[in-house]
Amino acid sequence: MIFKKFFKLPGILLLRVRLSLHGVTYGSKLKGKSVIISNIGNIKIGNNVNLNSFPDGEPFKTGLQAHCKDSKISIGNNCLLNGTRIHCRTQVSIEDNCMFGPGCKIVDNDSHRTSIDVMKRREPPESSPIIIRNNVWVGMNSLILKGVEIGENSIVAANSVVTKSVPKNTLVAGNPARIIKKLDV
Repeated sequence: MIFKKFFKLPGILLLRVRLSLHGVTYGSKLKGKSVIISNIGNIKIGNNVNLNSFPDGEPFKTGLQAHCKDSKISIGNNCLLNGTRIHCRTQVSIEDNCMFGPGCKIVDNDSHRTSIDVMKRREPPESSPIIIRNNVWVGMNSLILKGVEIGENSIVAANSVVTKSVPKNTLVAGNPARIIKKLDV
């Protein structure tokens, strides 16, 4: 038991040092390993958050990428990002008690312009904030796109593509994600 704790400690310290070097603020009881960090903007992580890459970073690595000076990523308390990537140009807000399965991607922008005009393709892509409310569970390999708000206590089934906002207490699934049923609280 002591042997295991001894070898876990350097990984946690390394993560904390890397986050600090990238200007990321974080709360107590942070856990994680093999995290990709790119922060030009502002990244804030709450208490008791697990930024884990599964399994051991292959094939899914957790990544926090704030691509612009005004980008804001906020992760609330008691969240689990397990092999989840966040690409942010404006804002991605994750409230408390949320869980994300391996391979999830959260992208608040189109990544590029679609135009045959070369100069227009070089312009910044369209972006719109993403808000994920309290107690949301997002299943493996799901994609959450720009402008989406997922209501509290909702579940996104594995392999879903969320293109529109999801009401609270709702199960959605599919590509594009559709409401499957309302959830009893």
